[in-house]
Amino acid sequence: MKRREFIQVSAAGAVVTALGGHPCRASGRKNVTIIRGTVSSNGKPLDEVLISDGCRVVRTDGDGRYSLPLGVDSGHFVFVTCPRGYWSDEFYCSTTKAAEQDRVNFSLKQVPQSDRFMFVFAADLSSIGINPREKFGYEKTKNSIREICDLSPIPAFLWIQGDIGIRPDGGKRFLDCLNMATIPTRVGIGNHEIDPRKANPKELYERILGPTYYSFDWGPAHFIVLDGNKPEAGGRGMSRGTVEGSELAWLEADLAAQPKGKPIIVGVHIPIVSTYPARHPNLKETEAPFWQSPNRPKLTSLFTRHGVRMVLQGHMHENERITLGGVEYVASVSLCGSWWRSGNGLERATDGVPRGYRIVTVDGNKVSHRYQSSCESRVDRRGEFMELPDSMSPAKDASFIFNCYDAPQGSTAKARLDDGNWHKMSPVILQDSGVEKPHHWRLVVDTTRLKAGSHAIEACVTWPDGTVVREQHSFQIAVPPQPRKK
Repeated sequence: MKRREFIQVSAAGAVVTALGGHPCRASGRKNVTIIRGTVSSNGKPLDEVLISDGCRVVRTDGDGRYSLPLGVDSGHFVFVTCPRGYWSDEFYCSTTKAAEQDRVNFSLKQVPQSDRFMFVFAADLSSIGINPREKFGYEKTKNSIREICDLSPIPAFLWIQGDIGIRPDGGKRFLDCLNMATIPTRVGIGNHEIDPRKANPKELYERILGPTYYSFDWGPAHFIVLDGNKPEAGGRGMSRGTVEGSELAWLEADLAAQPKGKPIIVGVHIPIVSTYPARHPNLKETEAPFWQSPNRPKLTSLFTRHGVRMVLQGHMHENERITLGGVEYVASVSLCGSWWRSGNGLERATDGVPRGYRIVTVDGNKVSHRYQSSCESRVDRRGEFMELPDSMSPAKDASFIFNCYDAPQGSTAKARLDDGNWHKMSPVILQDSGVEKPHHWRLVVDTTRLKAGSHAIEACVTWPDGTVVREQHSFQIAVPPQPRKK
């Protein structure tokens, strides 16, 4: 089939994307609504631009025109994938409105986009400003957005992926924060945007922010924003992290439309790959899908097959980096830390990492990234010894715990006292939660031979790619109490 052919309708009424991928069923050949329209910029038609109904994917022709069928399996929006060099905040139209007018035209703005750029990925803003504790979250969120927009170099765009705090006040405070951004923005849905009491649990998000899944290009790269939330039956407000049905069909078609070798980056809220269920001894098997996608094998195979570089994830309020099938799955620390519990002070996430976001750099065909702590929680180090007192008594089994903020799975750690020998460190299970954290290590060592006074402990963590993180902390060995004279 030629690239510019739009659709093929079988005798049974099945509509198959011209770009390959998963077939989407229409509601019957006689009842198929065909949406037509154009994609242009300053009156100039744009060809080879992807258009979708959330299930099928078609391309515009040489005159910028497209023809798109709507069926019972269509999503709630018709949307355009903004191609390289173009952008629009109005990249979608509800399928209801599209069906009523039979036509949707998209006008895109031309914007400069280089082969090298960076963008910021943030997740888990939580509620911002509803109760007394969270009033600090509103100000901290605004401060972080200001900080992000003032980074050097200036990010190409800000990508916020889920748990954005829109339900308590209908999204007013979140939109106030978002409107402060001086750079382009894209937003994805999280489980806390789901309202199980409604016929459409995602109605509020869709009303103020549009489609819950879509894609766009920037520079040489392609970006996919996934929904991945399936509201649990019974109305408990929980979401299972799965990509299925029309969303999966669209994802397969969108990936199939990308040229081989093009950098592809995916974002989703509930992780597709995570070790959290395995690290949580009290988690029931039936609860695992709330923390990791139950169709993980299907998705990871799909991403590997299409050469996806990275999947950015939220939800966990922790950093965790896992490479599987050549794809790096990155759970990125929450912008709200631990739900703004610290008030106006330094805010840590559940893994002890200062709240922050992720800076991703695309340089032609290369993709790299790093964690960045934010604002009042900004630190200059890449890890720290946790809860290490300034002064400690000598002990045969003194415990030192090191948190290497963004160490990937497969990293190794060692530590030494002063200039002594290096000792292997072991992954630690924190006693307050019973959950093994992904980048914490413990050294148990005899300190009874250390003289009273100032000493240093140094940790050295080696990442699978050869990156070495070294941090040192000083502490005091207390002078032992002297026996009283008789």
